[in-house]
Amino acid sequence: MEENISDNNVFLDNNIEEARPLSSSTTHQSSLSRQQQLQKKTTSSFTDPTNKLLHYLVGVTICGAIIVFFPSWMVILRHPSANLENDYEMGTSRIKTTLRSGGSINSQGDRIIGGHEYYLAGMIPSCAEHTFLTLYEKGQLPQQGTKDSYSYKTCKGMLLRDDIILTTHECSQSPSLFFQSSNTQEFLEATPHTALNANMGLHSKLGFLQVTDIPYHYLFLDQPVRRARMFLSLRSHPDISASVVDDDDYSSTKGGSSSSGGAISPYITCKGYRPIVHNFPLPNGEMVPIGEELLTVGLPDDMLWEHADLDTAPALKNDDRERWWSKAITLEEGERAFQKYFDRPEIKGPEGSLSVVRAHTGFIGKASGISESFDPRGHRGEACFYNYLARWREQKPFSGMNFMDWVDYGTGRSLFERNKKYNFLPDLNDDMIGQIPDDGCVKKKFNARTVHFFNDTERNEHAVYLSPSEDGQEVIARYKQSGEVVGPSSDDHPHLYMFDLNKQMYVVDKNLWDKDNYGSIKHTAVLAGKPALSAGEAHFKENGVIGGINYSSGHYRPQITALTMMYQWIKEQGLNTGGFSWMARKQWSTKDCYETDWESFEIHSFDARVLEQTCREATKSPTWTFKE
Repeated sequence: MEENISDNNVFLDNNIEEARPLSSSTTHQSSLSRQQQLQKKTTSSFTDPTNKLLHYLVGVTICGAIIVFFPSWMVILRHPSANLENDYEMGTSRIKTTLRSGGSINSQGDRIIGGHEYYLAGMIPSCAEHTFLTLYEKGQLPQQGTKDSYSYKTCKGMLLRDDIILTTHECSQSPSLFFQSSNTQEFLEATPHTALNANMGLHSKLGFLQVTDIPYHYLFLDQPVRRARMFLSLRSHPDISASVVDDDDYSSTKGGSSSSGGAISPYITCKGYRPIVHNFPLPNGEMVPIGEELLTVGLPDDMLWEHADLDTAPALKNDDRERWWSKAITLEEGERAFQKYFDRPEIKGPEGSLSVVRAHTGFIGKASGISESFDPRGHRGEACFYNYLARWREQKPFSGMNFMDWVDYGTGRSLFERNKKYNFLPDLNDDMIGQIPDDGCVKKKFNARTVHFFNDTERNEHAVYLSPSEDGQEVIARYKQSGEVVGPSSDDHPHLYMFDLNKQMYVVDKNLWDKDNYGSIKHTAVLAGKPALSAGEAHFKENGVIGGINYSSGHYRPQITALTMMYQWIKEQGLNTGGFSWMARKQWSTKDCYETDWESFEIHSFDARVLEQTCREATKSPTWTFKE
């Protein structure tokens, strides 16, 4: 210590001396003297054993510090948010500082994406890796299968729902942007969402895009169902402990792990598979809270919120392991979704007509009938829908899913397969028993039994017109488009016919029907499940001559009223009603003509007062027969 003090005094003295005006010779001598003194002091300090040990210890300490802290400093320099969890309460100042230095400006003044924005995207947990989007201008799309280029001008967005993207205000004004679908890898176009953007505040920093070809998950009862992909949060400060909870099997099954490398994302967190959006990151690093603003802009009712839906929203996934969520519903709400369609005119048809709704009784019967018509997976047959609807209704506890979600993406997707192995399902009540047992409705068989619904072109190809034979005694059917007569049918395999609300008859020759490609022909196929006046089978002889008409249709289940309207139609054309057999059901009789409320009919092309008389006439026709 004394040596150190004396050294300090020497330096102090030197400073004082340097302040004095000295001659050059004096200065030179003093300088030499001081150099000699310093050299002596330094030499003695290094040769002293005690000082040697001290310097050794200092050196070891410095080297140890470098070894310990050098990797950490490298991580911080490479990944600015390595210690973000510890700094979270300090806000986003660190992120702001690093991001402001990222990116560049090209000659047109466009902001080009920089490394820090890529780092920001890299902080997305695995639960949200398919919902955080990079949006490109049309002329700058990367080739399929390539990674983003640092030279592209891009926008970032969050896929809140399949058709709604949250982005910055600036990007929401772009006339056209493109993003790559995580499922098909195709590029989809997004344009400004005019309705939602109009509700954003004047100084809002956020905006919305909508997908131009609006994708929908499927049509359920003719309404598009779109998938909610994220949960919106009212909290701008996410729960750090929750933000690192990612499902391990999600990362492993997708062939990767969370992109965040363990860092805590300040804008998206996960609860299991469920991504929760708290803030939106601007290019300058600012985190904009989304909750309060988005709560008032008029988002669709099926958008999901952390505070209301996180713990109750049913989780769904498809065969590609895509995940999404829907708002939980009660069984009563699920049934009402069907019931409101039971009475829709275009489904039920006018009074006196036939329809799949009128043909069935009870909720399950009616719902199974229209499920085939509105089935998004190719119009699977109604028979197994009966079984699945019964099991959907008896869930305990109820899953919270609408029926079509439950069948294909919930418990129902493998219910009967598991029941074949473990036999855990209770027996159905008598009023719930369908035409096929549960084990006959396993998904593979159920999915294979589809009905090909005709489009307008196909339907018109089967439209026929009737004309008399040369002697006027028989009735001949010809196709309208070709003029060719309808081919003959066998006794065991009569042709299928439909008679629509406009009194147009369609005939499908089963001998020509492409069963290999389209499966068995069904009555619902011809009119795509729409109401009709009659449905059944027609027997044909050579040269298009009608041999007989029956009313056998499990989907439409015609009554004597259907026969009556066809009989009246034949009369109106001046054709011979006795030219072929009217193949009635065994239980039909003249008594039914009197008991039918013809006045309630709303079939405008028929006079209700005439129909009762026509019905009695038909039952007494010499060609009135019964179908066995």
